[in-house]
Amino acid sequence: MARAFVLVIALAALCGCGSSSDNTGTTAASTPQGPATTSNGAPVIDGIKCEPEHLETHYHAHLALLRDGKNVKVPAYIGIDFKHQCLYWLHTHDATGIMHIESPDTRTYTLGNWFDVWDKPLSKTQADGLKGNLKFFVGNREFSGDPRSIVLKPHELITVEQGKTVEPPPFTFPPGL
Repeated sequence: MARAFVLVIALAALCGCGSSSDNTGTTAASTPQGPATTSNGAPVIDGIKCEPEHLETHYHAHLALLRDGKNVKVPAYIGIDFKHQCLYWLHTHDATGIMHIESPDTRTYTLGNWFDVWDKPLSKTQADGLKGNLKFFVGNREFSGDPRSIVLKPHELITVEQGKTVEPPPFTFPPGL
């Protein structure tokens, strides 16, 4: 047990305890480049960083997933990285389907970006666990294009349906959102 503890302490010392000032003389040309990460080690996804909350742009949209007309929960904590203690600019706080868009800039985000942060597939035939001939709705209007291109806008209601098609469910944002 003591030997393992000493090994952990030695590894931490060798790694510099997460210090970002690396003066080892290694150049980018001699170091293999992996996926981009933020300073806390969280991966950058579609140019979207995991950082403390940003509020330059702050709005909310809603995602409903339906299988044969029945609601499939959108999980809480999508885009919240507890390991690295940060939030992606696209995230959820609860399982209501409310998507929080909190960004340090005014770029346009899409449903494709959202699913990439969620690390789930999105196409005309698959969205998370929904598979087959899916129907996509923006508000009450069916969307026939590439679902990855659906733009996330303030209070936009996005519905993905598998199987029996029903009227997209209404949703009322809580006061203050």
